Amino acid sequence: VFAFVVAEALAEVRARGCTALAAMSAPPRSLADLLIPKKRYALLEHEEDSEEERRREEEEVDEYHRGAPRLPCGVTKRVIREAPVSLWKEGRPKPGDKVSVHFVAKLSDGMQVGTSRDKDEPFRFVIDEHPRQVVLAMELAAISMRRTEIAEFKVIPRFAYDELGSPPLIPPNATMIFEVELLGWHTQEDLFGDTLAVKTVKKAGWGERKPARGDEVVVSVKFTSRKQEILEEHSEMEHVVGDPIFGPLSRIVVTALLSMTEGEKASVFVERDAVPSDRRYARGTLEVELVRIFEVRDISVAQDRSLIKKVLTAGGVTAAVVPEAAKVKLRVESATDGAEPLYGFTGPKTMHFVAGDGDVCDALEVAALEMKQGERALLTCSPATPQCVELELGLVVLQAKKVVFMIEVLAAEGGDPCDGSKPASDQLAWARRRKEAAAGLYRRQRYVLALRVYTKIVTLLSALSESDDESKAAALELRLPCELNRAACLLKLGDCTGARSSCDEVLRADADNVKALFRRASANFGLSNYASAAQDLSRVLALDPRNGEARALAGKVREAQRTYAEAAKKTATRMIAQPEQATAEPAEVDAKEAAMPATAPRWLLRLGALTACLPLEQCMRLFSIRR
Repeated sequence: VFAFVVAEALAEVRARGCTALAAMSAPPRSLADLLIPKKRYALLEHEEDSEEERRREEEEVDEYHRGAPRLPCGVTKRVIREAPVSLWKEGRPKPGDKVSVHFVAKLSDGMQVGTSRDKDEPFRFVIDEHPRQVVLAMELAAISMRRTEIAEFKVIPRFAYDELGSPPLIPPNATMIFEVELLGWHTQEDLFGDTLAVKTVKKAGWGERKPARGDEVVVSVKFTSRKQEILEEHSEMEHVVGDPIFGPLSRIVVTALLSMTEGEKASVFVERDAVPSDRRYARGTLEVELVRIFEVRDISVAQDRSLIKKVLTAGGVTAAVVPEAAKVKLRVESATDGAEPLYGFTGPKTMHFVAGDGDVCDALEVAALEMKQGERALLTCSPATPQCVELELGLVVLQAKKVVFMIEVLAAEGGDPCDGSKPASDQLAWARRRKEAAAGLYRRQRYVLALRVYTKIVTLLSALSESDDESKAAALELRLPCELNRAACLLKLGDCTGARSSCDEVLRADADNVKALFRRASANFGLSNYASAAQDLSRVLALDPRNGEARALAGKVREAQRTYAEAAKKTATRMIAQPEQATAEPAEVDAKEAAMPATAPRWLLRLGALTACLPLEQCMRLFSIRR
């Protein structure tokens, strides 16, 4: 209890400006221990007063000082010259940065004891370096200033030369006055936390996006040895972050890139043990520039990476994505297999079509609807068939496994955009128009494009279905057939799992929907879940006894169940056979199985025959339990 009271009393003393007792406390280990946090906790009896004081203090802070760290008790600051507004966006230095300053150090009586203005070069030091390069007051001054700012700091001995002083110029327990001008700083970062590779930012980038492993970037890399020999140099090369193409420097280059933003230039000082495999790199300098981060995105409808767009030139800042039914002017500059031009390609060619109507191949249709006017991109399609087959470009028979198009949207006019901010009536009208267009695409067997439209409609109507207004019923009535048609498209494209999920959504709202039951049965049949398929088909035939498609599918399900049961019975017999029989050749085992009786117990054979009629998951679970 005594220790707690003393600690709280010291905190109150510092908060109230009592410098004598504050100087008696132990020296801090870092700047973070000194700076006053935004939430200071006073003694319980003063809690309400301190909250009110903090509120008044925050209101009194002007825009210039907003965001600056709160200096500890015993350090007072007076701004002599403010930094211009144009430099405010640069912020302030932080721990780890290397700053350049001019300073004049004086005693409290005005006697000058040191200055950097007598020299041609400024004074440089690293903030919060251990061991410290300067007195603590200089570090506190630097992190509270903006570039070109001049300020005066009056500090107690604790933050200067303490009770020992620095004879003969500075006496013990001397209060110091520092006049500091912040000239600039370089942001530094210890890449591996062992001081073997320290990165210094030479030129700040723009934006906040940083590359991740696997991203495609454009970089410039140059390494200069301590003897000023250039050991490695690459200028504006395309690189996949993480590829070890820089030899012994790959680890350092990749780590540096992961912490950089687009347009940033940095240098990394490489210590002797940073690259132990090659001493030529010891104490050299690595210069890295992140020229560009490519925007690479999966734009395939199924999100299976079958259609990858890599932006080469971004579209206009104010340009919107090409809407549905827009008149598009698209230029196809090249078509390759990734290395060589495709045989039969008749381009470069400019194509005119209505976006989303299926006038060109699926790859170009989907890409156009994901681009802006003026945008130029590389489009990688894998597999190439059928999504890249386009008669107008001479691509009829494709032998390549993938196709890479270089395309550019030259113009886009009109269209029927989907705007979620419009009234519900307008959104419902848009959904009805696009539903008719999707039905036409389905009839023409353009299942990918139809699926894309149905997915957009379902997403839009799902938001309307959750509203409480009168449009909820209309949105639900329109969403269910679109969800059913989406399931039909997924079945045509072989995505049985997605089709089953869409049917489940419909059956939650309408448990006796015959189409949903039949399509879910078809999906379960494709997934070899025969028991569930048979159950859905029984329900369909109970609701619609004359459904010929359901009867035909039920026959296929029964045949598949018999085939599966026979295969499972053979597998079970083989698993429980005698060891000498199990080691026989497969051909001999198959020939003997029909002629000789099973040597296993009869109850186990019956168990195998019973489980043969169950789905595979239940069989595995039953046999594992039996073991």
